[in-house]
Amino acid sequence: LAPGDTYTSPWVVATHGWGLDQAASRIHEWLRGRPTHPRTPRPVTLNAWEAVYFDHSLDRLLALVDAAATVGVERFVLDDGWFSSRRDDTSGLGDWVVSPEVWPDGLAPLADAVHAHGMQFGLWFEPEMVNPDSQLACAHPDWILSPASHRPQEARHQQVLDLHNPAAFDHVLTQMLAVLDSTRIDYVKWDFNRDLLEARSPLTGRPSLHAQTLATYALMDAVLAAHPALEIESCAGGGGRIDLGVMERCVRVWASDCIDPLERQGIEAGTALLLPPEVVGSHIASPTSHTTGRTLGLATRASTAILSHLGIEWDLSTATAADLRELSAWVGLHREL
Repeated sequence: LAPGDTYTSPWVVATHGWGLDQAASRIHEWLRGRPTHPRTPRPVTLNAWEAVYFDHSLDRLLALVDAAATVGVERFVLDDGWFSSRRDDTSGLGDWVVSPEVWPDGLAPLADAVHAHGMQFGLWFEPEMVNPDSQLACAHPDWILSPASHRPQEARHQQVLDLHNPAAFDHVLTQMLAVLDSTRIDYVKWDFNRDLLEARSPLTGRPSLHAQTLATYALMDAVLAAHPALEIESCAGGGGRIDLGVMERCVRVWASDCIDPLERQGIEAGTALLLPPEVVGSHIASPTSHTTGRTLGLATRASTAILSHLGIEWDLSTATAADLRELSAWVGLHREL
């Protein structure tokens, strides 16, 4: 700190209990008492990521929307790949403009179809991040968190934007609001897919992890101020954006991209020490897990997912009629409870 500077640390929150169940229950009770905690029934969510990945075709997605509505889904989320040159994970990140090649009529045809079924429409963003192969990085290399001597090691072909820089902050906010203003979007899946390595601000010359976190909170606050009915899910590699500051702004977290239920049972047991299950997304995966290769029956996959905020991440066009009937029953049970 320079003379006269002050530093405010993150909160320290503690509890106690006879065993982990009681200690976790006290944290849950406290979190549920905050005014920002969700008060409405949690909508069953279908995320299209493992169904289509980057292969965004309106016809294919409309078929998925119809299948989702048939089994009782209440929210449909379009994941990564809708913007700029983002046809894979090597380019386009940071350019938050709807791709005219993939979506010549914008996102409205998909969003309108989702809303016509009575479902909410959600969209994926990763506002802190940028691909070096992007218009943003080419125009403003000085907006990337980086030491003076070299770039930090890339992870997932991406670097981190210095959101503490007002110009970078305003640019991201302006692009996000333009998308949110152009189409009726009810929900944002807000991702964070790499660690903050060598996070030095070129603007200030100082380490920036703390300032970056506060700037991310401020960006969420600005988006919510413009769209107060919007709900945000914090999705974070390694839990890097799942904390009690984020939970003041987000109503759901994505605990892991690994949806194998045997893995998820351990992941969610740990997550539940802090977060109540209604804010932890847990999806019914494909019969064969995309991350582990393990094949498991629908009863195992669904009975794990229903213990948290139930969702689906499965190409339902490949499901049998019997699978869809059973899946509808699980969705109906979640909605009943």
